[in-house]
Amino acid sequence: MPPRTTSASSKKTASKKAPAKKAAKKAAPAPAAPAKKAAKKAGKKAAKAAPAKKAGKKAAKAAPAKKAAKAAPAKKAGKKAAKKTAAKKAAKAAPAKKAAKRAPAKKAAPSRSEEEEEIGPALKPGDLAPPFSLAADDGKTYALRDLAGQRAVLYFYPRDNTPGCTTEACDFRDRQARFAASGVTVLGVSGDSLASHARFRSKYGLNFPLLSDPGNQVATAYGAYGEKQMYGRKVQGIIRSTFVIGPDSRIEAVHSPVRVAGHADALLAALPA
Repeated sequence: MPPRTTSASSKKTASKKAPAKKAAKKAAPAPAAPAKKAAKKAGKKAAKAAPAKKAGKKAAKAAPAKKAAKAAPAKKAGKKAAKKTAAKKAAKAAPAKKAAKRAPAKKAAPSRSEEEEEIGPALKPGDLAPPFSLAADDGKTYALRDLAGQRAVLYFYPRDNTPGCTTEACDFRDRQARFAASGVTVLGVSGDSLASHARFRSKYGLNFPLLSDPGNQVATAYGAYGEKQMYGRKVQGIIRSTFVIGPDSRIEAVHSPVRVAGHADALLAALPA
């Protein structure tokens, strides 16, 4: 018979294992319980969260609908406002269009040449010079009869101290020595008073006499006063004109209307040698 020590030892071993198994059993379910509870809690939370998610989705869907609902009246209002604005503009534009149709077409602005266009005198070279006798700012009186036997330049200008008249007078002043050397007397004539002539002559150092023609009677006789074109319309006034009177008191040359630039030089160039 085999000894019983082996079975005793196996019993001891089994007895030792038995509490271990019990401990394992006890230990195994212990962690599972909290896990189940956690799972239940998580399930409850998920259940609670689910309506929230659904509500969120519904809110998300509802938000664009609300925006669209709000935007729709705004768009309609915008369209109405645009139509009203267009109607107002059309109402304002309508009278303007009618006025444009009724209004006569504007004439084109006259060119510089048209603005300066003047109707010249009827006197021609070879005609007898109309007689005159006028007081000058130097205290003397100048008459056609006193000029017999000599050549004279009689020039008519609109007014003292105006730009064109000042340029013309200064051109004659600067060439006075050459005119005198050719035996030519230069006489300026306008309707201004002797006092105005004196101031004009003193201001610019003019070295030839200025004759006063009250009422422009002499200018009218020479055709240097009358109807002329100015800025596209006809007016009465002095027509800037120059007459070269020969020693026989006949007209040798007529310059009308005068263009100031280069006029004095042109007269000198045309004088007989």
